[in-house]
Amino acid sequence: MKNFRKRFQGPAFGRMYPAARTFQPQYYEAEVTEVTPKHKIIRHVVNLKSHECTCREWQVSGKPCPHALALITTIRNPNMESYLHPYYSVYHFRLAYSGVIKPLPDKSQWPHVDLGFKVLPPLSKREVGRQRKNRYPSCLEDKGNKPRGKGAWQVQCKNCFQFGHRTTSPKCPLNGTKKRYA
Repeated sequence: MKNFRKRFQGPAFGRMYPAARTFQPQYYEAEVTEVTPKHKIIRHVVNLKSHECTCREWQVSGKPCPHALALITTIRNPNMESYLHPYYSVYHFRLAYSGVIKPLPDKSQWPHVDLGFKVLPPLSKREVGRQRKNRYPSCLEDKGNKPRGKGAWQVQCKNCFQFGHRTTSPKCPLNGTKKRYA
């Protein structure tokens, strides 16, 4: 029983407190208060006789939810098997695998079924925003484009068509009023 209490008081579940004053074994129903890690208080009503909780996890899965386990652990010497769905019993497990499971034949031996139409993949939706021109290369691929360094990228002047400066730069010989470098 100690491991059940420790398991359901971790940081994922917060802390759960069954309302001990309202729980009476003849009614099998009580309110469980859960305090989440963000200090939010959530209350659930658990009915042990009908295997129900207001969070509906017990009804869907067939296994007691953390709220039900918090209430079950307050009972002295509980029979845990009585709170599980019979589907989880060893008898039903053996019954499920008692028959012979025939192996599947090779794909070439499968029967051909004509559907009468061609099954196409679903239409993909475009992502919002500007589309990428290139994909990101993986870490194992050759990058192809080297990063721009000083020697790899040069600008060209539109007046004198020389590399290394722009039109408005003082390095351009065709700019008469600006200071020239020797």
